[in-house]
Amino acid sequence: MQHKNAALVFTGILTVLSGIVHAARPLPDFFYGVTIDDGWEGKIKPIHITDALKAMPVKPVVRIVMSAEKPPAEYKKLFAAIHRTAYIMATPVDSSEMKKYPTVSAYLKRFESSYQALAEYVDIWEIGNEINGENWLGNNPQFIADKAAAAYRYIRSKKAATALTTYYFAPNMQKTTMRNWLARHIPADMKQHVDYVFVSYYEDDNNGFQPDWKNVFNELQTLFPHAKLGIGECGNTRKNASVESKTDMIRHYYSMPKYTPNYVGGYFWWYWVQDSVPHQGNKVWEEISKHMKPHRKAVSEKYPTRN
Repeated sequence: MQHKNAALVFTGILTVLSGIVHAARPLPDFFYGVTIDDGWEGKIKPIHITDALKAMPVKPVVRIVMSAEKPPAEYKKLFAAIHRTAYIMATPVDSSEMKKYPTVSAYLKRFESSYQALAEYVDIWEIGNEINGENWLGNNPQFIADKAAAAYRYIRSKKAATALTTYYFAPNMQKTTMRNWLARHIPADMKQHVDYVFVSYYEDDNNGFQPDWKNVFNELQTLFPHAKLGIGECGNTRKNASVESKTDMIRHYYSMPKYTPNYVGGYFWWYWVQDSVPHQGNKVWEEISKHMKPHRKAVSEKYPTRN
C-alpha cells in the first residue's frame, strides 16, 4: 500500500511539474508585435519567417492566427520554431471565423484543444478577437461575449495570460460604440482580471479617421482597471497600397506615445509575413525594426535586447 501511495504521489508531482513546464515566460513591459496568419503558406519558407524574427533588434511578440479548418496540433511545428525566437500570442479563433462556432461549447472546445496541443509554446491567449465587431461575428452580441467569457475562464483556470481584442471604428460606422458594447456585454470578472485589452484599428476601413487615442485608452482603463492596454491590430488594408504608404503607417503606430500608465504598445502589423519576409533589403521590415526600442526593459528578465 505504501509503495502504491508513493507511486500516486510521484505521479501527482509529475503532473504538477508538467504544468510548470507549460507555464508562460515572463513578458516584457512593452510589446512590439507582428501578426502571422496562414496566408503565407506555399509562398514563403518557414525558415525565412524565423530568420526575419531573429534579425529584429528587440524580441517581438508574435500573434499567430489559427484557421478553423486546421487542427491545433498541426500548428505545433510552427509554434515551436517561433517560440525559440519570439513571444507568442495565440489566436485560436479569428473574428472572421467566429460564426463557425455555433455554440459556446464549440468555441470553448477550440480553446481547450488549442491549449492541450500548444500550451508549452504560448505566452498569451487571445480569447476574443475584434469582439465587438458588428455583423461579421454574428448578430447576438451577448452570445458572442459569452463565447469569449467561456474561453477566458478556461484559460485563466490554467493560470495563463489572457488578451481581449476590441474593434474600434469611425463615428457612426457601427450602431453601438466600442465602449458601450464592452460595458454592456463583458462580464465583471473579465473586466477585473483579463490581463491585456488590445484595440484593432484599420484606418483604411474607416476613411482615414484618426481616433483620439488618449481618450480611447482612458476609457478602456476605466472599464478594465487592471489590464495592460495597447494596439492589437493595424495594417494597410487598401488594395495595392504602396511601400511608402505602409512605412508611413508603421511609423505612425509603432512610435505612439504611452497613452496611459498601463499602455504596453503592441501594434501587431497584420500582413507582416506578406509585407516583410524575406526581410533582407525589405523596407517594411526595416521600418518596423527601426521603431523597436531596446531600452524598454522586460519584467523579470533581461530580454528584450539582443546580444
